[in-house]
Amino acid sequence: MAEPIRERDREQVRRLHAEGKSRNAIARAIGRSASTVSKIAADEGLAFSGGARVAAATEARRADSAARRELLADEALDGALRQVEQAGGAESARDARDHATAARALTEVHARVAELARASGTGSKGGSMLDRLADALLGPPGGDGQGV
Repeated sequence: MAEPIRERDREQVRRLHAEGKSRNAIARAIGRSASTVSKIAADEGLAFSGGARVAAATEARRADSAARRELLADEALDGALRQVEQAGGAESARDARDHATAARALTEVHARVAELARASGTGSKGGSMLDRLADALLGPPGGDGQGV
């Protein structure tokens, strides 16, 4: 039979919860099961949701992903611009076509990543010079993609 919950257990759970300890950490500290700690917490009106820590970690991850999307979009467009430069100095029509194809693919990557960033509310609003270049090469977002 399980040991009855004592007032001392309740006091320890309240104190450790106030210190920000997790349910499992409290259970280890007081030598009771996690389910017993959960029962005490429910009786005392305490919750173990992770709240602020989880929200802060989620926001940090979201910000990091947004920054990485911006970097990817910039690098793709920089690569497209290099390919356009190389196409202009190509020695053969085939080389020029290959560079133009690479420029188009990189511009499509930029457009897709930039659109994802705009849709998530983390990117530019599409008014930059690089976005206008992407639109010129690919056509505006949602178009038929026959810009190059």
